[in-house]
Amino acid sequence: MGFIENVLEGVARLQKKYAWQIFIIVVIITIVLGIGLKDIQLQTDITKEMPQDLPIFKLNNKITDTFGGQDTVILLFQLVDSLDTKDGINDIRHPYIIQSMMALETVLNKESAVDSVTSVTQYFNGKPFYTLGHVKAILDSQPSSKAFFSRDYKSTFMYIQADVGSSEDKIIKLAKLIQNDLDSVPGIPGVKVSITGNPAMRVTIFTLLKHDAIFTLFIAALIILVLLFIMEKSFTKGLLIFIPLLLGLIWTMGAMGWLGIPLSIATVGMGAMILGLGVEYGVFMLTRYKEEREKGKNQLDSLTIAVPGVGSAIFGSGLTTIVGFLALTISFMPIIQHLGVSLALGIAFSLISAIFAAPVIILLEEDFEYWHTFHKHKRLSVKSENHQRIGR
Repeated sequence: MGFIENVLEGVARLQKKYAWQIFIIVVIITIVLGIGLKDIQLQTDITKEMPQDLPIFKLNNKITDTFGGQDTVILLFQLVDSLDTKDGINDIRHPYIIQSMMALETVLNKESAVDSVTSVTQYFNGKPFYTLGHVKAILDSQPSSKAFFSRDYKSTFMYIQADVGSSEDKIIKLAKLIQNDLDSVPGIPGVKVSITGNPAMRVTIFTLLKHDAIFTLFIAALIILVLLFIMEKSFTKGLLIFIPLLLGLIWTMGAMGWLGIPLSIATVGMGAMILGLGVEYGVFMLTRYKEEREKGKNQLDSLTIAVPGVGSAIFGSGLTTIVGFLALTISFMPIIQHLGVSLALGIAFSLISAIFAAPVIILLEEDFEYWHTFHKHKRLSVKSENHQRIGR
């Protein structure tokens, strides 16, 4: 036997002798690492996943620091329905629309999170306008106003400046604030107001990342669990493989929270990838152990054969996979580095769970099954004896 096999044989003996104690340690580790789940961040600013030491990014950061890191939210006012009546609004320059924009601008300027609001309304300060002709006359005297309108005068823009930085919470709060202010101002029939700009797009990306992370993980877990049930022809065996795999995933995600590794566009599907890559370790361990048990060997003998034999094999396989993923950390791109670290952690924890946690869970399940069967037979024996006494 080699060094690794000898070590793993010692581990197997400890697992048999201190199964409950090791199980409690596994639970404690899961709780500690699981606390980190609440600190996982979703990174929607793609610039933060770029190499910040490159000259172009250094210059961008310098400009941001000098002139302020303002983010622009753009409100698009667009005619969507032209009413076929004499009073219908067919021009975005209609006085009702200008007045509505003024009311919205007044509300927005009162918000502490908003630095400034710029729109076509700046050309009407103190100037009366009652008809579309008045509005056109005022705007025609200001050639720069054309920049706020589309060529067909079916849409106009309002620019909202706010300094939210890279905080996802601030961006979400700003988006909600603007939406609430929009809802508080009476709308104009036939005019649609849309929110766009970098902060709005980051909110959308945040929502998509969150949805995809949960959805892909759920689908992957469900399909893998069903396949395990089918292949093992047993719900119990399927769960014995899946539970250690789930522990490895929890440890990985929790460690990412503790280490401050964010979920980004590159790592959002990491959970499903870890489940797919790590499931084989548990399959090998359970199958080898059950083979020895079916030969009539006791728990200790089966364990001292399965853990060193399978453990050394999957250790070598897992280690090469980990090294392969860690090679991604030498990339210049932080987004690739985070992917490499995340996947390497996932495989490492899946491997540890399969070698150290899975055998303990298998033993405890067998002990519980034996205890349950023993007491069931004991109850049946007591009932049988009672029936025989009554029959006499």
